[in-house]
Amino acid sequence: AGITFSGADVGGFFKNPDSELLTRWYQAAAYQPFFRAHAHLDTRRREPWLLPEDNMVAIRQAIQARYSLLPYWYTLFYIAEIEGGPVMKPLWVDFPKDRTSFTVEDQHLVGSALLVHPVTDAGVSGVQVYLPGTNQFWYDVDTYQRHSGGKQLYVPVTLDKIPVFQRGGFIVPRKQRMRRSSSLTYHDPYTLIVTLDSQSSAHG
Repeated sequence: AGITFSGADVGGFFKNPDSELLTRWYQAAAYQPFFRAHAHLDTRRREPWLLPEDNMVAIRQAIQARYSLLPYWYTLFYIAEIEGGPVMKPLWVDFPKDRTSFTVEDQHLVGSALLVHPVTDAGVSGVQVYLPGTNQFWYDVDTYQRHSGGKQLYVPVTLDKIPVFQRGGFIVPRKQRMRRSSSLTYHDPYTLIVTLDSQSSAHG
């Protein structure tokens, strides 16, 4: 609808999600354009440091992933401003000839380089991810294991893992030095994550 800077109140504005689903909510929202924890005054306190250790660590990792990708996010917002396209989009926007992508509603692209499958159910040990494009390669951002597109892939998940893949042929900038705020990263070095396509090439 042309509203690029969109997202949800992490944890939901009302009621009280359990520790696992609150953690999953943080992980999902870290890959949405608008990312904040926010709730009604009557909800239970939700600060990550009030949760069990495993949940707190997983949420910290999600926030760190978000901050490391700020150069990519700002690039996407700039492109959206000058071209009008979405930042967060369904698979079929980039893969209109892949009919299987038309029915995928539980994963999305961030720009054209990242594919995200949030975990939204409690107690799951794995999810099915559809990797679009029969001529595409997709790389797990945690392991850099390469997978071919045009197929379903079962991905095991733990509390600190949601499936995120970088598309072959793209370069994603990150800033990976730990900071207390984004302004402190101004002079920090960039890390360029380069994943090759089927022609062994990549572009920004």
